[in-house]
Amino acid sequence: MLNWLNRSHLRVDEIEVRPALQSDQPAIHRLTESSRRIHFNLDWWTFDHWLYPDRASDAIWLATHRTEVLGLLLAPVDESPTVWLRALAIADGYPAEPILAALLDRALPTLRAAGINQITALAHPEWLADWLPAAQFTALTEVITFRKDDRILTWPAGRAIAAAIRPATPQDIPAIVVNDHAAFDPVWWHSPKSIAHALQVVSHFSVAEFEGQVVGHAFSDLYGEQGHLIRLDVHPAFQRHGVGEQLAIESLNYQIAVGAFPFTVNTQSDNLPSQALYRRLGYSNIGQPVRVMHRMISEN
Repeated sequence: MLNWLNRSHLRVDEIEVRPALQSDQPAIHRLTESSRRIHFNLDWWTFDHWLYPDRASDAIWLATHRTEVLGLLLAPVDESPTVWLRALAIADGYPAEPILAALLDRALPTLRAAGINQITALAHPEWLADWLPAAQFTALTEVITFRKDDRILTWPAGRAIAAAIRPATPQDIPAIVVNDHAAFDPVWWHSPKSIAHALQVVSHFSVAEFEGQVVGHAFSDLYGEQGHLIRLDVHPAFQRHGVGEQLAIESLNYQIAVGAFPFTVNTQSDNLPSQALYRRLGYSNIGQPVRVMHRMISEN
């Protein structure tokens, strides 16, 4: 093991980076459970989804020195030109900059070869927000949080019901993905695999139908006692007809029925229609925005 002096002077060329193996699971657990510099944006996934019994991981890279695991980077490719940094971790007592630089130096060529043109990250906590600009990441947008602190729900008097809301099924996945890709920029896309997994693990997933066509969807989950609307999506051709409001109200009705409180949702700072919808439903903007930063890699 390196002594404390040598740790602080660790260079990039002293660090070995390799794909994680399933046998690394205990070391990954120790690193992510004990380190202070940890970034998680796993959504409803776990590391086990990218640790395979018969081959090295195609998404998790480990930084090591001799036999010690110093850092971790998780960036899974998922049928999109954008890849998200889903997790980063640095062992206590080691400098972040050379370890993260070594991880990126190893990961970026692999991602580029897979057709990825940008890598994106939520800039939190502070140690990561401080490091990302030095690693050539620039601001893309901000994510803001809204919270609803009451259980009041009303459908505007006289407004017609635009769509039928029902539980989502696996047969809906192709239409859900089409709507998702039509409504959002690629950085926010979900793949069929991601939607299928969400359908299995989240507590509530609904679709909106109009004349037999799935035109929107929403899914929610509970975080402790808090209800959270994870995704709300309506195909652009069917927006501004109340479908999104129907889906949001149906999701809130579910959260209220199971005893959740309060209710939260995230959206982008430049998504003004979504913000207006949530305010109509009684949500208020809370907390500080979180920057979304990205680095273009296709031209490097």
